[in-house]
Amino acid sequence: MRSISFVVALLFALVSSTYAWPEIHVLEARKGGKGNGTANGNSVNRACRKMAKLESITALAANQTKLDAMVAKGRLNATEVEAIKAKAANATTELQTMQGNTTFVTECAVIGAHQKVVGQCKAMKSLAKLSDLANNATAMAALASKKQLNETQMAKLQEKIGNATTKLKEMQANTTLTDLCASQQKAKAGDASASTSATQAQSTGGSAAKGAAAGLSAQSAPYIFVPLLAGVFAMLL
Repeated sequence: MRSISFVVALLFALVSSTYAWPEIHVLEARKGGKGNGTANGNSVNRACRKMAKLESITALAANQTKLDAMVAKGRLNATEVEAIKAKAANATTELQTMQGNTTFVTECAVIGAHQKVVGQCKAMKSLAKLSDLANNATAMAALASKKQLNETQMAKLQEKIGNATTKLKEMQANTTLTDLCASQQKAKAGDASASTSATQAQSTGGSAAKGAAAGLSAQSAPYIFVPLLAGVFAMLL
């Protein structure tokens, strides 16, 4: 009789534990897989860079005047010139195939324009830092001391700063470029803010999941231990 009572109590405990944790699996962390959007974008970028490289070497191979000038300056020798021409000849078929895909060419044009703007914005930022030295004697002196510049080097630095100021003014006169740079900076700030928010959300979600798990454990305790205790008492009777 005692054995039967214990078995009944044990079965009741198992049923109760099932009731106590009906949805425990929903608290498990889910690892989101990475989408292939970035991979596809990188693939297109690589293909565009390859096409640009093939176009560059083909154009160079066809420009004998430029090749002769590079040889005269010691930048190339006769063997290297022949290698460039051979590489350009081998690339002709592949380049024609790539250029025949109008959709791909259009995508590369968009990517190229974007990369050009990014490069120009970075250049403006560097020029602005260099130009600021012209009106900051303290920073200029600190730089000269840090780099241990002599008079000749300081003169070259002054010339470089002057050229940077002139170039910066020319670039800043292009309102389209300055607007694009401002938009790019704003987009970067937005991405940084979104990344911070996502990190905080993940942290909050993890804390909530732990709290929910703890709550379930506390709520489920009576459903498990009470029937088990009842079974023990039944055996003692």
